[in-house]
Amino acid sequence: MEKIIITVAVNGGLTTRDQNPNLPITPEEIAKSTFESYKAGASVVHLHTRDPLTGKPVQEFGLYKEYIRLIREKCNIVINVSTGGAPGATFEDRIGVIPLLSADKNTKPEMASFNAGPVIGGIYSQKKRAFVVDAEMPNPWSQLLNFATTMTTHGVKPEIEIYEAGMINNAEFLHDIGALKVPLHFQFVLGLLGTLQATVENLIFLKNSIRQGATWSVCALSTAIFSLAPVAISCRGNVRVGLEDSVHISQGVLAESNTQMVQKVVRMSKEMGREIATPDEARKILSIG
Repeated sequence: MEKIIITVAVNGGLTTRDQNPNLPITPEEIAKSTFESYKAGASVVHLHTRDPLTGKPVQEFGLYKEYIRLIREKCNIVINVSTGGAPGATFEDRIGVIPLLSADKNTKPEMASFNAGPVIGGIYSQKKRAFVVDAEMPNPWSQLLNFATTMTTHGVKPEIEIYEAGMINNAEFLHDIGALKVPLHFQFVLGLLGTLQATVENLIFLKNSIRQGATWSVCALSTAIFSLAPVAISCRGNVRVGLEDSVHISQGVLAESNTQMVQKVVRMSKEMGREIATPDEARKILSIG
């Protein structure tokens, strides 16, 4: 069976240190967490930028540049930057980092997230009896085309984020008009309130809905990923974990690090007889470069 690609989403744009004090925020912390996750078995890192003083999510070219420099000094992990960005970021801010980073071969990312449609997402806290996340990301067709064309033009592999099944058709349409190129790579994002929930049935439905020859991965809010990971492993899919998606390693137990989450998926994969892809093997599987 083809080796599994494990992505580590080290920081995200919403997680706070109030939720988990182990969240990396500074460039040095993010590079260190990435390197440790790479040594544990991650072959892709997904990055958001954070103000290093406040931890506030931002979408800033200079910080991406610093992250990438520090990470590439340590290892050859595949770098995947966010164009979902930070709450309140403009379309220009979100996609503008791609041409800026790509202008220098030393900072060019190999992948970038591509949200394939509008997202109205929420996270409700039973403890606070309030929504701790109440977000809308419109992503109109004009911007879907702009984002897809920009990534394709600059040779950055889109990771097509699927929050709802209809987004698969959106991606197929963009392929049909030449904005996205095969082989397509999908990331199924499950569990955000207002979108498809993190169930085995939903994962299998999405997996069966994409075109033959496409690759896919799954991530899920909270510890649901550790229930879905074995399904992905057995179905030739790939898995994303990290403090962006969950602050817990198991129900009620805070994760010590991103590395701890990667290690958990590595153990699952090896016990199920599926080997772990290196970054170069991941590049070959994803047709990067």
